[in-house]
Formats: sequence, C-alpha cells, structure tokens
Amino acid sequence: MAVISKIEIEITTNTPFEIKPKTEALTALAKLDLDVLQKLSELSKSPKAISQLKNNFGMIKGFLG
Repeated sequence: MAVISKIEIEITTNTPFEIKPKTEALTALAKLDLDVLQKLSELSKSPKAISQLKNNFGMIKGFLG
C-alpha cells in the first residue's frame, strides 16, 4: 500500500519557460524510491558533482545506457 502525500514547494526559475520542465523533472524524481532519492539529494549538495553532471552528462548517460 502506497502512502500519497501532496506537498507544496517553491520553484525558482530564471525564466517563466522553465517552470513546466522543472515541475515535470521534480514530479519524475518524486517517483523514485527513497534510497535513490536520498543519494541524488546528497549529490545535489556537492558543487563538484553538479559540475561533473553539467559538463559530462553525455558521457555519463552513454556509460549508464
């Protein structure tokens, strides 16, 4: 049995055009299991991890399939 909880969060964007894709990305993340979500959250706090993801996304994505 799944527990469903709706929350309200504040989204900061540079332009109004970023609201929809950012909302969709956050909705997709909400569907991940807790362990994966916590690991991604930990990585999101690391400037080095964010830089690596931004600069090497194609390679990372290709490596993981």
